[in-house]
Amino acid sequence: MATPIPSNTCSFSLREVTAATGGTLTRQIETDVTGVTTDSRAIGAGTLFVALRGSRFNGHDYLPAAAAHGAAAAIVERGQSHVSLPCIEVDDTLRALGALARHHLERIRARTGLRVIAVGGANGKTSTKELSAALATALFGPTLKTAGNLNNLIGVPMTIFTLAENYRAAVIECGTNQRGEVAQLTGILRPDVALVLNVDIEHSEGLGTIDEIADEEASLFDCAAAAVACFEETKVTARIPAGLRTITFGRSESADVRFDRTVTATPERSAIELHLAPAMVDAGVEPRLRVRLNLLGPAAASNAAAAMAAVGAAIARPLSRAELERMVSALEAVPPVPGRLNARIIGAIVVIDDTYNANPRSVRVALETASEIAHARKSRLIIALGDMLELGAVSGQMHREAIRDVAAASPAEFIAVGPLVGAAWRAEAGHSSISSVHSFANSLDAAQQITEIVRPGDVLLVKGSRGIAMERLIAALES
Repeated sequence: MATPIPSNTCSFSLREVTAATGGTLTRQIETDVTGVTTDSRAIGAGTLFVALRGSRFNGHDYLPAAAAHGAAAAIVERGQSHVSLPCIEVDDTLRALGALARHHLERIRARTGLRVIAVGGANGKTSTKELSAALATALFGPTLKTAGNLNNLIGVPMTIFTLAENYRAAVIECGTNQRGEVAQLTGILRPDVALVLNVDIEHSEGLGTIDEIADEEASLFDCAAAAVACFEETKVTARIPAGLRTITFGRSESADVRFDRTVTATPERSAIELHLAPAMVDAGVEPRLRVRLNLLGPAAASNAAAAMAAVGAAIARPLSRAELERMVSALEAVPPVPGRLNARIIGAIVVIDDTYNANPRSVRVALETASEIAHARKSRLIIALGDMLELGAVSGQMHREAIRDVAAASPAEFIAVGPLVGAAWRAEAGHSSISSVHSFANSLDAAQQITEIVRPGDVLLVKGSRGIAMERLIAALES
């Protein structure tokens, strides 16, 4: 599910690139570049090629090809210049990519007053990004948003390069799987609003303990003008810098944007209520909003509240009745995000597709959502759970806890997929209430048997980490 990196027509002079990156130009020539790329296959006439180095590739190997395809210049590591084209030598090409993106973002800001909202956290980033972008469009006008999963140190700069002067806001998703990534991203964005949704055990191999993960996620606040956080997420709120303007969301009466959710029997939609603090609305305006979302579960209500808080922080003044009406309409028009608690009917089976990724919190949310839908429909609940990857030393414990969470949901059938879930099930089997279990080594094997396990009228949750490819089970049902 890799998202293609968007092309751009961003224009710079070589002198501008050199100054923005702190580099050294190997040829003193006056020329402009149009379009920035890290992919040698995307080079066209006049392009600036940034030669990145990864574990399995070295962009410097493609400098001759870049020149042959018409590149105007390249950003390279010091000592890696090539005679075939002008080069800007820098200490670190990835950091230079971010620095150039920051320069472009700041010049757009200076011309247009662009508002930037950065969205981070362990779970719910993509759905909240979509909701926030819809609200920003309703209030501010054309809004750039992160495409797909382009939320890292390459994807964020390449997204920024698509910014043009017609945009009035940008909603940028910020992800991490190594310490220090979020700090670099917030340094690039310098957001007007930094929203950190939550923290949980995720990518522990690269991020460490839950407190180290909280430190990493909360570093999004470091360069922000305002913070937005869940009132109940104390590991996040405790890390908001003193004096930073803060808006909270959550279930608490003390939250600035409070959410309630009304469960409906419709598998594709959630009915929610949002309650805004009096200071967030004009005098005499009803602060309670009723919204029907095309998104599922308790996370949908929380994410909608988070988006409302973030855009409210960005506008930084009370909202009028007309603005609130536009915002409700915008929230209700946001479509479900593929692979993220997306429900649809396949052969009279309600399939809840949450196959994009998995960590302990998102598994609990998915189980709660699926249980509510099955209960409302008086249907059998079938749970297909694949391994949660990159959990490091706590992986075994987290998988055993997930098995207990599955048992608490009382499924009619449990489909365990992958060695980690399988081992956890065997460890818990002696004292688990799950009566019917089907264990498979991988999703290919599970997909071959799925039609023998489910039947019309069932509610089927399919969940697992990206590397397990649990979408194969859904494809088998569709075929």
